[in-house]
Amino acid sequence: MLNKLLAPLDGTPLAEAGLLWAEKAAQRSGASVHLLTVVDPSLSDFETHYKQAEAYLQSRRDQLKNKGLTVKMEVAAGEPAQTILERAENVDLTVVSSGTVRWLISAVLDRVLEKMTRPIVVVRASAIQPAVPELDRILVAVDRSDYSGDILPVIQGLAKAFQASVTVCHAVPPLTDNYGRQTQTHATSAAASIHEANLFVARAAKRLQDEGIEVETIVAVGDPPGQIVNAAQKSRAGLIALTTRGRDHLDSRLVGSTANAVLHSTRLPCLLTRRAPLSAGFGGARSRITSR
Repeated sequence: MLNKLLAPLDGTPLAEAGLLWAEKAAQRSGASVHLLTVVDPSLSDFETHYKQAEAYLQSRRDQLKNKGLTVKMEVAAGEPAQTILERAENVDLTVVSSGTVRWLISAVLDRVLEKMTRPIVVVRASAIQPAVPELDRILVAVDRSDYSGDILPVIQGLAKAFQASVTVCHAVPPLTDNYGRQTQTHATSAAASIHEANLFVARAAKRLQDEGIEVETIVAVGDPPGQIVNAAQKSRAGLIALTTRGRDHLDSRLVGSTANAVLHSTRLPCLLTRRAPLSAGFGGARSRITSR
């Protein structure tokens, strides 16, 4: 079940993109919303910033409460990234905006992505009117790594909470020789890879179908980030879900990875989970898909 959502806000209008997604998710699932703003205590005019943040959060809390949602607000004094990470440990899902004035490609957002241990949704902010979040279909990208299946319990929980269907997608990288040419040998290997991929996604789909979730599968050949984005468009998904490697440093974990490429090439919100055991609260026990 999805019971608690964390929505960190930095006081900028563009951060409302994440809040809009959190609002729609809470309406669909019945989850409560925890609004959070963090004020750096080292600021010379800390008291002024604190009061401004409090007034801002009160207005957003009242707006959500008027829509029938259960809302908690908190203005915390501390280091923003660390405070967000600490609060995220006590909720089922954290929703953040990328593209805000203060947090875009900043130490705060980078560190949250680097150190996260709980599922997080990254919503692309825009200066134009934000689109209404679509929660009816989730595309989950899986690969043959031993941690890819970690995301399935999370997707199971979200799909049930949103009453959403799921598309399971696997992209098979093209097989070429050292000069980028496809040979007969590579073509034969590619056919075998596609067959194995179909069996692989079918096993993943069955795990979800056994829980009563409507599932379709897509196997595509080509550059994985591009194929994932294309599959999301074709399936009319409103959310792309991926598992990140979970290394210690952001540069080696996310930058240059499939997750990072997808984040930068789609306007759709992206759900990221890290390679780590999930608590029993959201999504149940850790799951693994094997390639056998």
